[in-house]
Amino acid sequence: MTGSLTTRTLLTAAVAGVALGVVYALSPLTVWFTVAMALVTRAAVRGLDGAERRWVLAVLLAGIVLRIAAIGGLFALTNHSQVPFGSFFGDEAYFIRRALWLRNLSLGLPIHIADMIYAFDEYSATSYLYALAFIQVLVGPAPYGVHLLSVAFYICGSVVLYRVVRPAFGRMPALLGLGLLLFLPTLFAWSISALKDPVFFLLTASALALAARVARGPGAVWRVVAAVAVVVLAVALESVRPGSGGALTAGSVAGGLLMAAAISRPRAMVALLVAVPVIAGVLLSRPSVQVRAYAAVQTAAYQHWGHVATAGYVYHLLDDRFYADRGVIGDMGFREGAKFIVRAFERYLTVPLPWEVESMWTLMYLPVQIVWYILVALVPIGFVYGCRRDPLIASLLLAHALVAAIAVALTSGNIGTLVRHRDLALPFIAWLSAVGACGLLSRAGEPVAS
Repeated sequence: MTGSLTTRTLLTAAVAGVALGVVYALSPLTVWFTVAMALVTRAAVRGLDGAERRWVLAVLLAGIVLRIAAIGGLFALTNHSQVPFGSFFGDEAYFIRRALWLRNLSLGLPIHIADMIYAFDEYSATSYLYALAFIQVLVGPAPYGVHLLSVAFYICGSVVLYRVVRPAFGRMPALLGLGLLLFLPTLFAWSISALKDPVFFLLTASALALAARVARGPGAVWRVVAAVAVVVLAVALESVRPGSGGALTAGSVAGGLLMAAAISRPRAMVALLVAVPVIAGVLLSRPSVQVRAYAAVQTAAYQHWGHVATAGYVYHLLDDRFYADRGVIGDMGFREGAKFIVRAFERYLTVPLPWEVESMWTLMYLPVQIVWYILVALVPIGFVYGCRRDPLIASLLLAHALVAAIAVALTSGNIGTLVRHRDLALPFIAWLSAVGACGLLSRAGEPVAS
């Protein structure tokens, strides 16, 4: 009997080893993705018990399986006799090709001279291209495997934030927020793309978690280590999204820590509320500061004008006279600049309005837009409830959302681009909205687990 069991065990192990070898030969990234998801899922449920553990596992596994199914569907529906690989979005195919061209160059494989030029094109340049190229040097060309990388990065980022939010706000807001991150349609779409958004989200989420360590430790040594790690992540984020990644991280972390310090000290908060407008008024009364502020508004207006000039459905923030000639922006007056800023934030929140539907795509997007309105409305409520539980985490979430929103609102002009870039703030908005929803339910008399 023992011999029979041993033989069966050996046979099972042999079959499993052969199957694993076949899968690894076909797609090494699939094997590494499976290992990574097992470790991430284990980390997500560490310390959880009973029903909460089962719910978190169910939500995570559902999110992972649906993403794998979407990538598998892309492979199955692509006509590989017509194209070498399929892609979800227009920019993706170009992005994947650039990574493959860089890989081929590093291995000394010949490529067309035009491909060599495009491989180093400044358009959408990012260090993530070199990371994808390096990974494909190790495992071979993987135009579908890079989608699994994106899923892994996004799931890891979601779990990092979940582990930060769970002790701060309780199990129900954390579970609801995790569900929003995994199943909101726009976030789902970008999480399976081969673009830089998923890795940018993971690095940003990690910076937020480390910022909390900077404030709380434990111990001075760990605070210093966390601070150094935040700086390293800021540098990495700048390389992933040149021109804004590092600034977004620095502004979000510094703003969140300052906000939390003010909220934790009521007198300091009152003094800050009084001092900020006074200091701003004094600074803006200086001609040199006025010139710099005016130049910054003009730069944002030029970027907005460039987005409006692109193909697709657009919206206007400037007065009509500026769209006929880009050079007229240099003559923008104070009142016109002020209107531009106000419109930018209003349109960031409202575009596309239901009565502005111009295409079938926009019509299909409207349910998601209604969800966006609800989530935004819940943010201030969630921030108030969040500050009662943990001012530091609430402040860091709000600061990350606000900084991302400001950066996008003042420069966007294309509806499709705005929807995509709005998702830089949406993951942090989702957690605050979840706290707000649970707070309202609790106030209404519904029992909400903490």
